[in-house]
Order: sequence, then C-alpha cells, then structure tokens
Amino acid sequence: MEKKFSLISLGCARTLVDSEQMVQSMQSVGFTMVPEGTKEEVTVLNTCSFIQAAIEETEHNIDLLIERKQQQLIETICVVGCYPSRFKEKELQEKYPEVDLWSTTKDESTLHQRLAELVFKRRYTPVQKKRYTKLSPSHYSYLKISEGCDNWCTFCTIPKIRGKHTSKTIDEIRQDAKIQIGMGAKELIMIAEDTTAWGEDIYGEPCLERLIEGLADLDVWIRLMYIFPSRVTDRLIQAIATTKNVIPYIDIPIQHVNSDLLASMNRRHDKAFLEKMITDMRTAIPDLAIRTTFICGFPGETEEHVNEICDFIDTHKIDHIGCFTYSKERETRSARYDQQVPAEIAKQRVDKIMAHHFKWRGEQQLQRMGETINVIYEGNRLCRSVYEAPDVDSVIVLESDPNIASGTKINVKLTGVSGIDFLAKIVS
Repeated sequence: MEKKFSLISLGCARTLVDSEQMVQSMQSVGFTMVPEGTKEEVTVLNTCSFIQAAIEETEHNIDLLIERKQQQLIETICVVGCYPSRFKEKELQEKYPEVDLWSTTKDESTLHQRLAELVFKRRYTPVQKKRYTKLSPSHYSYLKISEGCDNWCTFCTIPKIRGKHTSKTIDEIRQDAKIQIGMGAKELIMIAEDTTAWGEDIYGEPCLERLIEGLADLDVWIRLMYIFPSRVTDRLIQAIATTKNVIPYIDIPIQHVNSDLLASMNRRHDKAFLEKMITDMRTAIPDLAIRTTFICGFPGETEEHVNEICDFIDTHKIDHIGCFTYSKERETRSARYDQQVPAEIAKQRVDKIMAHHFKWRGEQQLQRMGETINVIYEGNRLCRSVYEAPDVDSVIVLESDPNIASGTKINVKLTGVSGIDFLAKIVS
C-alpha cells in the first residue's frame, strides 16, 4: 500500500538538488509525492541552518508541521538536512518530541529506507525503479558536482554541517547532466559548496577545468557558480574562455575586499589578488558578467572598509551583487572576535552598498538600450540571458505575452529599464 508524502525544501539550490534526490528514492519504496496540504500522510522538511535567520525559518516550519500533526492532518514528520546536522539529535528529540525522524546530510542516502521502515512497520525493499521528479522548472537544472567544504572561513558553519569536501566523478556528473537534459534542461548550473575545489580528492589538486572539458560536448548552457577566489588559476580562466558551452557568467562570492578583513575571514587571498583575478578574467572573457556577494558588519569592519567595497564595485564593474549582514554563529571563530559590529549598523551598510550598486547598474543598463540578445523564456513575460542566473539576478520583462512555452529560446531587443530589470520586445 502506497503512502502519500509532501516535501518542503528550504535554503539554497544545493538543498534543492538533495530534495530532488530524496523524492526519487522515496518513490522507489512505496511513497507517492503530492503537493503540501493535499491529505498527505508524511511530510519531509529539508532544512537550512547556515545562519541564525535560517535556523529561525526552519524552527518556524517545524512548529507549523507539529500543529498540523496535532490537528491530525499529517501522521509523520521527518526533518532532514543541515538543521539536524548542526545540532545533536538528543537535543532535538527533547525539543521536538513530535518529530518522528531526524536525518543528517550524511544519512540522506538511506532516508528512504529508514522512513519506509518507520511508516510501513517492516523492512522495505524497492518496489519500482527510481524515477526523477523535478522540483524546479524543467528548462534549467542545478548540477551538484561535490559535497562538503574544507575552507573553514572563520564566519562559516558549512564545514561543520556538510563535512569534508568530496567530489563526484566526471562519469557521475555526466550521468546527472544527461538525465537533466533528457528532462528538457537547456541550462545546467554548476554548484557545490566550493566548485573550484572539485577534483582535489580525486586527482590530488583542484582541477575544475578538467571537469569543464569533460562536459564540453553537451548541447546546453553551462553556468558556473560558487567559485572560490583563491582557487582561480590561469588554466581555469582559459577553460572558461575557450569552452563553447560555458557561458560568460561567473558567480564568485568575494565577501569583502579589504585585505585585513579577508585575512581575518581566512579567505586565503588579499585585495590585490582579487583585482588581478578579475582583470585577467575580463581580458580573457571580454563580455563576462560577474556576480558576487558581500558580508557587512564582520568584526572590525569600519565605514572606510564599506567605501572600499563601493569603489571596488565601480572600478571592476560588478554586474550583480548580493549583500548580507554578518551573522554571529556560536561555533565559528569570528564569533569570538573583538570589535563586533551592531546589527543596525551592519544593516545600514548593506543598504548603502546596495543603493550604490543600484545607481551604478542603472547607468550601465542605459548604455545597452537597443541591444539584441538571445534569451530563455521563463514564462509570465519574463526572460533571462546568459548574463542572469535564475532566482538571484535581475530579469528581462517582455512588453507583451509571446504565447510560447517556458524554456524556448528567442531573440529580444532591449527597450527600457524598470528598477533593476530590463524591458524588451521580441525580434525575428
């Protein structure tokens, strides 16, 4: 007898990939996935706990699931992923006795077996071949190439939560890619905790360029994200520049540009390295779009350091940014640093940087009016080009509904600007 389950996926794209794999495994042992709130017996909550705000979101969702269980709307609650990986299971069991099963990131591969035994009250073997269920649109997919992180940045909990870095093999990644392409993907977004660490545990040194070459024959856009600056080499830059299906876009979280703060963060490079890296990238890839993120309010940061970020954005023409306030996490080294910055000041600095970038970006957008570019249609009059990643960057808004399927590639002419987004019309 099959049981219905729903799945809630919190956090980043890496968690989303894990969620899709959970769905695939659970469907092989007698579970049927249904939308949340449609008389499911089981709910799986895949969590994030990277920073305090993510912990609060996770705990809010657990509270809501417990309410539903008390109302007899669901029978079984399973909480998986980063949250149970960060805290001891005994503590979680005492805090949330209503949760039936906890599973860390290391235990996710056996989740379907454990949950089947819990729900069906007997050891359960696969009843059907695994089938992949997409939780994101079919025309793009996240391609997770490794797990874990060995960087130990002083502000970050990921190495504790996700464990030691482990690369997938080229054959495994190619198989994942072919599955996604077979389901309609026209764009593969390469992700990991640190994509540039790929291969170190297999070949003795990081060699993302080797993986890029191994995927060069695939007829899709390949977008690179989560690039760690200190591992960017001339070989990698050349591989990106010369591999036809790797699009001119790089997501490279910088976090800060001040050399003293970068050392305090244990980022293993300084401002001069960042400046040379970006210069080398733009020389090799003239039309490159760069996305990065900054942390505001890291211990010891001053207003002069924030001005340094603004000047860096102007000088190096950073196309897309995300900016976040520093979160003091108890297990991290930076939580013990002196000169902690008040949260309100950190928030003001985020606003200052975002406003500065908005003004700079608006000036750059106006220079592109009349340009014709190839885009992927997202639906609801929204498009993306190679220069915009899904969910995190701006979009291109069409003047009228094109009446075409999502995932269709079309040519558009940029005609205007609305906020951070472009306006455009279809051209033949």
